[in-house]
Amino acid sequence: MQHLASLILAGLALVTASAIAQPLLVGRSLPLSGPLQSIGELKRDGADAYLHKVNSTGGVAGRKVETITWDDGYVADNTVANLRRIASEHKPLAFLSLLRVPAAGHEIPLLDELKIPVVGIASATHLLRARLHRYGFPVRASVTDEGRELAKHVKVVGIDRIAIVFQDVPLGHSTRQSMDAGLREVGLQASHVLLDAAATQAAEVARSAVQSKPQAIFLGVLTPAAAALILELRKLSFNGSLYTFSSTDVVVLTKLVGDRAVGVALSQIVPMSDGLRVKVVAEYIQAVKELGKGSPTMLGLEGFLEAKILVEGLRRSGPKPTSEGLVRALETLRDFDLGGFFVNYSPQAHTGSLFVEIDMIGPGGKLMR
Repeated sequence: MQHLASLILAGLALVTASAIAQPLLVGRSLPLSGPLQSIGELKRDGADAYLHKVNSTGGVAGRKVETITWDDGYVADNTVANLRRIASEHKPLAFLSLLRVPAAGHEIPLLDELKIPVVGIASATHLLRARLHRYGFPVRASVTDEGRELAKHVKVVGIDRIAIVFQDVPLGHSTRQSMDAGLREVGLQASHVLLDAAATQAAEVARSAVQSKPQAIFLGVLTPAAAALILELRKLSFNGSLYTFSSTDVVVLTKLVGDRAVGVALSQIVPMSDGLRVKVVAEYIQAVKELGKGSPTMLGLEGFLEAKILVEGLRRSGPKPTSEGLVRALETLRDFDLGGFFVNYSPQAHTGSLFVEIDMIGPGGKLMR
């Protein structure tokens, strides 16, 4: 009888240990194909670098963080379908790194329905921060913040003749609106040229953009379109300043146009990923080395930061985290320092970061302040 009792107790111990060791599941829907494939891959790899670091040192309270990652091809309907299926089949505690421009119109209502938070919801629309969304935790500064900082910059350097080329896609319209709003704040305005969604009219649009003899041209377009426009503008010997937004993939842009990208300035929503002046950047660089996959990038750093915030929320959720508990835990991150990069969440506002800086592409695609 005593032997039987011992066996039962041993079995219970194994069951308990097994339950404790169950992984913490996190869902991801990213564009791993389609026009933003490179961005999706870089953000995935950046988050993986942090999660690998966490899991290799015992996870969160002894439990590893595992991701279920599906490709949405940057199609809103696919993203919604992915989130529904991941929620139904895997019951994740959270979603990580949603990269959808019309996020507020598609994913936010679904998150409210599923009651699953997402850390790192990136959207170029203004609706994401127009009101509090309980389950949405953006990390990057808003496109409105980017437009404001770019406008301040051109005002300071004395540029007052400005053209905005924007693509007929949601990102293009939103960046144009944000840039116009920022320019109005500093007493400036711009002419506008619309590029078709497929960017087949790049040559014609480039010619139209330079007709007003602007000192600066802002490109509110996807990365392939930015490459096409830069090539056409260089052919026209445009010698003014070129600006774009953080949505531009500098690695891909440099591959497409080479050193003709040198001198293009862009807003960035994380510190430069190859410098050690910011503690979390040094941490990211080391984590990428340990993962042994790829090299440090700005987009990878963004994914790394998103994963770090998620893990901090999980740690603050206690030994038995739930989605609702995670929301409450994330809302305790008031002016939280990730290592020289700050985010702010509360029950009243899910602000995330306000960090924006203006960088420039140098030789070989290297970013410079």
